[in-house]
Amino acid sequence: MANEAGGSAQPNNNSEGPKSYEEPRERGPNLVKGLERITRRRQGKLPLVIPEGKLRPESPLLAAKFATECNVIVGHHLPVFKRWKDYKDVHGNVRDGIFRNFIGKVGMDVADVSVRKACTEMLKIATRQQRHRLKKEFFDPHPLHLVTRTSPVPSMTDEQWNEVVESWKDPKKMGLSEINKNNRAQVKFHHTTGAHSYGVHNNNLGDKYKDKEPDALDLFKEFHYSKKKKCYSDLVQAAITEMENKTSQPTEDDPQSKSATEVVAEVLAKHTKKPRFLQHVGIHHVHARSSSSNREAELAAENRNLELQERVDTLTKLLKESEEARIRQAEDNMKRDEENRKKQAEMDKKLDFLLSHMQPRSAQE
Repeated sequence: MANEAGGSAQPNNNSEGPKSYEEPRERGPNLVKGLERITRRRQGKLPLVIPEGKLRPESPLLAAKFATECNVIVGHHLPVFKRWKDYKDVHGNVRDGIFRNFIGKVGMDVADVSVRKACTEMLKIATRQQRHRLKKEFFDPHPLHLVTRTSPVPSMTDEQWNEVVESWKDPKKMGLSEINKNNRAQVKFHHTTGAHSYGVHNNNLGDKYKDKEPDALDLFKEFHYSKKKKCYSDLVQAAITEMENKTSQPTEDDPQSKSATEVVAEVLAKHTKKPRFLQHVGIHHVHARSSSSNREAELAAENRNLELQERVDTLTKLLKESEEARIRQAEDNMKRDEENRKKQAEMDKKLDFLLSHMQPRSAQE
C-alpha cells in the first residue's frame, strides 16, 4: 500500500534501527605515527625546544604529541620493571639500549642536554603510569594466587612480569599502596584538563579572553569544568560559590575587597592541605595559613595517618595469616599425598607377595 508521499510503505518493527551482528572491532596497538607524520612534513627530526627546567615543549601541539607518544611507546615497546633503578646502568644513567629504543621511536633530536633530561624524565613518568595501569588491570581485581603468571603485554617477558608481580605481593608495598590510595581519595578538586598540562590547556583557551586577561577565578572555572558532564562537580561548585561570595561581598571582619587571586588562594587553603593550583597556572601567590588552621590541619593529618596505619597493620596481618594458611594447606596436602603413596606401596607389596605364593591349579593336581 502506497503512503501519502507516493512511496511504498515499509514496516518499522525495530525503532532502534538495524542491528549489527558483526563482532566489535578491537583496536590494535598504536604504531606511533603522529610524530612521524610531523617529522616527514618538516623533512627532518622535530626541533624539540624545551626550556631549562621544563619537561615539555612550549608549543601546545608538540607538547601534547610528545607526551602522548611517550606513553604509547612505553605501553607497546618497552618492558616495565619493578622500580626505576632497574632502568639505570652502573653509572646511574638510563641504559643505552633502552634510551636509544625510546628516542628512536619518538623521532626527536636529543643533542641538547636539556632535551635529553626532559626525555629521561618523560620516560620515568610514562613507565610509572604504565606500571600503575598494569597493576590496576591485571593484579588488583584478582586474588594473589590467581594472578596470571604469563605476561599480558608483548613488551615484557614472563620472567620480567613475574618479578613485578612478586614486588606487588610484598605486604609492605601493599600497605604503602593502600596509604597512597587513601591519600588520593582526599583530593577534592580534580582538574578536567585530561592529558594536557596546565600550560598547554591555558594556551588552548585561545581568544576566549581576548577582551580581558583571565583572573584566578576564571582559570579555576576553566580547569575544573567537565565538558563531558557539562557541569562542575559538587565540591567544585561549592568552592566557586564561596569564591564568588567572598569576591563580591566584603564581610564586617574584612571590609576591604580582595582580589580574585587572594580569594582563590584563601578558599583553596581552607579546603586543601597544600594548594598548588595558582603556581601551576603561573600565578605565584601562596595564601599563608593561620596558626590555628595549621594546627587543625596537622591534627587532622595526624589522625588520618593513625587510621591509615591501623588499616595497614590489619591488612598486613590478614595477608600474613592468609599466606600461612595457604602454606599449611599445601603442607597438609603434601603429607596426605605422601601417606597415600606409602599405603599404595604397601598394598602393592602385599599383593606381589600373595601372587608369588599362589601356585597354578594344574601343578597342585
